[in-house]
Amino acid sequence: MKVIFETSQLSEPQVIIKGEFGDPQVESLMEFIKSMNSNVAKKLLLYKEDEQFPIDIYDIVYIEVVDSRVEVVTPTDRYDSKKKLYELNEMLSNTSFVQINKGTLVNIDYVKSVSAEFSGNYTVRLKNSKEILTISRKYFKEFKSKI
Repeated sequence: MKVIFETSQLSEPQVIIKGEFGDPQVESLMEFIKSMNSNVAKKLLLYKEDEQFPIDIYDIVYIEVVDSRVEVVTPTDRYDSKKKLYELNEMLSNTSFVQINKGTLVNIDYVKSVSAEFSGNYTVRLKNSKEILTISRKYFKEFKSKI
């Protein structure tokens, strides 16, 4: 397979696939592109007090379970989600989010640094924040592959 990338001034990316119709590689590429286009949520409907807010997923720093509720953290605010963590993990699987422990998903675009602890776990320091999150050993391999 030959891949060619051309820069252009289009308002959105354009993909052209040249090949034989019915070729397994061509069909796989078509399915992959379709799945990327339809599975990625652009915004999440989140809640704060009695109001609903559509929040762009790229504005989310991390998502964590706190006292059996799912809390979504942005650089400026905290919201609640009515979805369960595993549902959000599935929805955001083709994005820059990765699960780092049993109760936390992090947007890797907001990760400043990672350091090892004596316990075998790792800590994540976030950009523009004093918050530190823990990556458990179980999830570190997936985290590393996403970076």
